[in-house]
Amino acid sequence: MAASGGYGQTSTGGGTAHMGHAEDIIPRDIRFDILGNAQRHWLEDDIIKTILIDGLSIFLPEGERFFIRSLKHYGPKLQDKELAAEINGYAVQEAFHTREHEEYNRAMMGLGYDVDEMERPIRFGFEVVKNPMHRLAITCAIEHMTATLSTLTLRHPELLDKAAPAYRRLWMWHALEELEHKAVALDVLNAATPELSRWQRYLLRVMGMNGTLFPFLVIFLRNVPIYARTDGVKTGFRFWMRFFWVTMVAPGYWRRCLPNVLRYYLPGFDPRNSDDAELMRKGREWLANDMPPAKDPPPAKGAAPAQPAG
Repeated sequence: MAASGGYGQTSTGGGTAHMGHAEDIIPRDIRFDILGNAQRHWLEDDIIKTILIDGLSIFLPEGERFFIRSLKHYGPKLQDKELAAEINGYAVQEAFHTREHEEYNRAMMGLGYDVDEMERPIRFGFEVVKNPMHRLAITCAIEHMTATLSTLTLRHPELLDKAAPAYRRLWMWHALEELEHKAVALDVLNAATPELSRWQRYLLRVMGMNGTLFPFLVIFLRNVPIYARTDGVKTGFRFWMRFFWVTMVAPGYWRRCLPNVLRYYLPGFDPRNSDDAELMRKGREWLANDMPPAKDPPPAKGAAPAQPAG
């Protein structure tokens, strides 16, 4: 039972104890300079493969601000200090993601894409959700969707082998950090609802997914023609048939994600997978090896130039 003034750590009805560790959530203040490396069709010179990823960035600045508000609302009320620390790490990671994706979207605007028009229904969708518990349920659902895409990216980094370097680095970094904090929102939902039975909590999170998945698909597909018209590409029958082929057949990005998305509807769903630790290890190693070396700072004014060795 929750103690006065805060949420409890455990619940016999729902098992709200969590298994996360704050030290696994590592905020990385990295700048990828997408604005300085803006490129059309940066993934294999393929508009459809590129829009499937650029289209996600359209959602992210508004979405990440929404996620931070949703979890921060509950942080001060939690008695579980470890979970409160995870929320803080989560919020810092998401703040860096917001900054980088705002720049990413400005880069798209610089290339002529109508980002404002594509963002308009996204802003509206997040603004109409006022109830804190509904916000939290939606955050859980979206975090599972982003974690699913991130797991695919880290298990199959070859999908980005032919991507422009700055874009590849940003999405691998984002995937790693999404995996690191993927269980935080659901742990907060469990901790914040000690009065709910297991089935009431299940219905709450399923309603959150139902209220998220369909609108996401509608808005995403609505934005595809807006994006494509900037490149003078007509979205007729052949375009949509190839869109279906890329998403559902080869390489089948959405098909590969579908089983894990549907796992969310299982009553005993837990976002943690047995290979999470290995995926995070590989992601951290990949990021460390692929990032370009830091630039030397400019010499101090009046300092003599460095002399070559030998």
